[in-house]
Amino acid sequence: MDSTLKARLHRQISSRREELAGLLQSLVRIPSFTGEEGPIVAFILERMQSLGFQEARTDGLGSAVGRIGSGPLTILYDAHIDTVRVTDPEAWEYPPFEGRIADGAVHGRGAVDEKAAMAGFLVAGAALARLFPRGELPFTLYVVGSVMEEDVDGFPLLYLMEKEGLKPDYVLLGEPTDLKVYRGQRGRMELEISTTGKAAHGAHNRLGVNAIYKMAPLLRAIEKLDRALPKAVPLGRGSVTVSDIGSRGPSLCSVPDHCRVHIDRRLTAGETREGALAQLQELVGRHGEARVEIPVYTAKSWKGTEVRQEAYFPTWIIDEEHPLVRAGMQAAHLATGRKARGGVWSFSTNGVATAGHRGIPTIGFAPGKEELAHSSRERIELKDLYKAALFYALFPFVLAETLGG
Repeated sequence: MDSTLKARLHRQISSRREELAGLLQSLVRIPSFTGEEGPIVAFILERMQSLGFQEARTDGLGSAVGRIGSGPLTILYDAHIDTVRVTDPEAWEYPPFEGRIADGAVHGRGAVDEKAAMAGFLVAGAALARLFPRGELPFTLYVVGSVMEEDVDGFPLLYLMEKEGLKPDYVLLGEPTDLKVYRGQRGRMELEISTTGKAAHGAHNRLGVNAIYKMAPLLRAIEKLDRALPKAVPLGRGSVTVSDIGSRGPSLCSVPDHCRVHIDRRLTAGETREGALAQLQELVGRHGEARVEIPVYTAKSWKGTEVRQEAYFPTWIIDEEHPLVRAGMQAAHLATGRKARGGVWSFSTNGVATAGHRGIPTIGFAPGKEELAHSSRERIELKDLYKAALFYALFPFVLAETLGG
């Protein structure tokens, strides 16, 4: 990378350290639970406009979309801005929406997952807008603050691509990676199994057929299946977990005539929607009569847009030698000053849309440890936040150079 440009970007990001920390604090202070993201979207759009983005708008779903540059290479930076709820405020060292800076870190709900990335995207965008006020760049950079990811990962980017025609060449995700370059994830899907019995009064239970008892051998078979699932490098082993169970009957004094279990299925490399579905159908065939189906997620966004998607989120992995991965590793080295490290996520991301459904090369880079997401221990080290913002400024140039642009 050109040393003069690199130095100019370093100076720009360095001069904005306080602004960067303040941005993350402001983002954390705006509660943005899934379906309630309107206020944070408005804040992000106002900042995009004031920082010099050439475009700042909401899409039809309600995600924030900003643009810098108009070059031939189209890059999309995505950070979902919705968070899970806070159910344990007493467990937090600092109030979850205070955005407290303590011990060199910003604390609060969403700091890790994944408002730190959005703060870094905004500051990197501001640096690019300052250095290239007319947008004379070899790339077009879209910065997306996506909504509803926590409930239906992938849908916000599918909406942007399918409904509004945005077609990125490459995608960078802001899910936490602890400043490593991540290149894939296990997929996931949800399934439901239901059994049907015959209701009867509990005092005459032998006149009925208990739907819970019909489910019992299936539960044991699912537990056994989980231990037998294959392992694949680098994503590890798939898993199948019964995550919820419920029954229905005329009363609590009755034999239940319906039982349902909800299943969380994690898919490693080589596992598919059809294969996972067939596994459970085969268990049902051996252990009893039941119905197996993939549920459909339905909801409305904060903007009132209807959301409907089958609960299947495909596995994806990018080869270590892919130009996008190599560019990410080089940019990570430049930003952190150390040898770059790679990895994969344990959980699911919006990459299920870009890489999983659409085959668009996708990687991730962000501060924060994955295991702190959704916990009362969410915190981002300020020194890591700075390195991430520098990465976001450098990366598009490194990628363009890697591709020969």
